[in-house]
Amino acid sequence: MIREDTQFGRLLINMMDALQHRGKDSAGVAIYNKSPSASDEYILRLFTQDVIGAASQVSTAIAKAGGDIRSIQLNHVNGFGFDRYLIKARKENLERIVHEVNSTKVSRVLSIGRSMEIIKDVCTVEELDRRFKISDLNGTHGIGHVRFSTESKVDLFHAHPFQSFNYPDIAVVHNGQITNYYKTRDRLERRGHRFETENDSELIVHYVADKLENGSDLEEALSASVKDLDGPFSYIISMSDAIGVAKDKLGLRPALVLESDEIFAIASEEVALRAFDHIGTIRNLRPGEVVTWRR
Repeated sequence: MIREDTQFGRLLINMMDALQHRGKDSAGVAIYNKSPSASDEYILRLFTQDVIGAASQVSTAIAKAGGDIRSIQLNHVNGFGFDRYLIKARKENLERIVHEVNSTKVSRVLSIGRSMEIIKDVCTVEELDRRFKISDLNGTHGIGHVRFSTESKVDLFHAHPFQSFNYPDIAVVHNGQITNYYKTRDRLERRGHRFETENDSELIVHYVADKLENGSDLEEALSASVKDLDGPFSYIISMSDAIGVAKDKLGLRPALVLESDEIFAIASEEVALRAFDHIGTIRNLRPGEVVTWRR
């Protein structure tokens, strides 16, 4: 996290590149910037097939769910569209917009938020940067991930970061396994959360979003997750105005933080934190510890 707007994308890519040895299955980022000027405007990131009529189907789906398209930025990569829409919509209609777009079968929502954009693909960090020019992006803070798949499939939609469409502008990256996944997922689905994949990392963002929706602050939500979620894990969660990290109660997965007057950064290895040209204190989180930072 950076305290001021800067060329944040370059910093994030440098950190991820330092961790590329951990996995080359996929790479992705969630970057936060200043929100659109209007309170009812949202940024929609889509993955769309390059087929005749796809754009029309997407426009119809958004309108059907109560959204109004303000602008579109098209970005074609390897025969597919990774497009950015700015839409006007009521917050209560966002889940329906996601459902209607996904129901077209020609397009799928990657992220939706006031200030957050998720960009990810089945590729290396270098390829992600080349395809989407991450290094040129400004931002206030964000998270990134390189993946080595251990359980769920390798494709774009199982790449990190994940978000909960129940709660815009929240995203997660995760290292480890959630061993009480099915029991916890069943409880969250009964509470109205709609899962997009079977990846256990997605469970975490729904869990935290559920806690936030029911009155917890970020630190309380993360502390509860350490008690409720089983298995070896560490994860980073991001919101429009905050970022946090949690480590499982046995401390079986690494998590380190770097903090100075200018930067608060988190990584699974010290080498990523050394990618910053800043002096600060680096330390390992203790088993069961959570840390949050608000800008």
